[in-house]
Amino acid sequence: MADSNQVLYVLMPVSFIGSVLNWISFYSIHKLASFNHSFGYLSANQALADALHSTVFLLYFCPMVLLDQTYMKQYSHLCGFLLLFCYELSVLTHSAISLNRYISVWSPLFYESFFSVSKTKSVIFVLWLYNGIATLVLYEKYCHFYFDDSIGFLTFNNSELCSDIGWYGDFLKNSFIVAVVLCFDIITLIGVRRVSKKLKSGMTDATIKKFSRRDRRFLKQTLIQGSVFMLELLTYFFIPQYFTNRWIVFFGTSFAWVAVHVADGLVFISIIFSLKNFCRLIVIICNPEIRNFLLADKTSLRRGTIVQVSSVVVHPQ
Repeated sequence: MADSNQVLYVLMPVSFIGSVLNWISFYSIHKLASFNHSFGYLSANQALADALHSTVFLLYFCPMVLLDQTYMKQYSHLCGFLLLFCYELSVLTHSAISLNRYISVWSPLFYESFFSVSKTKSVIFVLWLYNGIATLVLYEKYCHFYFDDSIGFLTFNNSELCSDIGWYGDFLKNSFIVAVVLCFDIITLIGVRRVSKKLKSGMTDATIKKFSRRDRRFLKQTLIQGSVFMLELLTYFFIPQYFTNRWIVFFGTSFAWVAVHVADGLVFISIIFSLKNFCRLIVIICNPEIRNFLLADKTSLRRGTIVQVSSVVVHPQ
């Protein structure tokens, strides 16, 4: 690494923020009745995957490097396995959410057939089962993802098989999934705009403006999230090959891999909420609808419900 203190001053705060944001998001999604549907369950699953990734990094990787623990380094492949499991679960859940959005807009009549609550729970179970088996086989049986003192971060074993697994099983696979997700989300956005034009005849000017702003937020959410994942994949695999400066390599690999889950929580969960039991800690993200749900009075809530009904295609129920 560029310097051992960077773990203390950079990676620890970032992983701590990621843990806090994603655990609070996971908790709040479960507590809010408005998220008791397919989209909510999938969002909670992604928040859980991101929270576990940040927590494992915070509680295992950071102490291992800071304290130079030989015993922890000896079993660092277990940490690497858990981190890859959580990372890939997050990517897979992201793809399921993208498909959820797509069907809700382009095939709303079939939405319940694919994404009822019971079927969504089955989808989540399959994602966990498939990802668990795949990561066990790839990253525990055939190729360890372990801490290498020479580079100061986690890396695959130096063998031809591990090189192939890292390139095809990790980089190309996840890049393909993220690219497909971006395509689905852009097509979904086109569908949202198409539907919004049909609804404009029955909307007031104020509602049309709110709907247009919601479209723009959806586009920003789509492009930022997909771009962040793709950028992280590119920097992680290519920067070490073309740069030797330890700080550049650090920010392109270690920092990017941890920070992507903080960004994912901020951009995707799209919640502004307040928890009374935690001194009304406010996490600022994207959607004002949930802020109104939690912070507004009863009159505002009734008005907000009317707006939400007209925008059901943007946030699947």
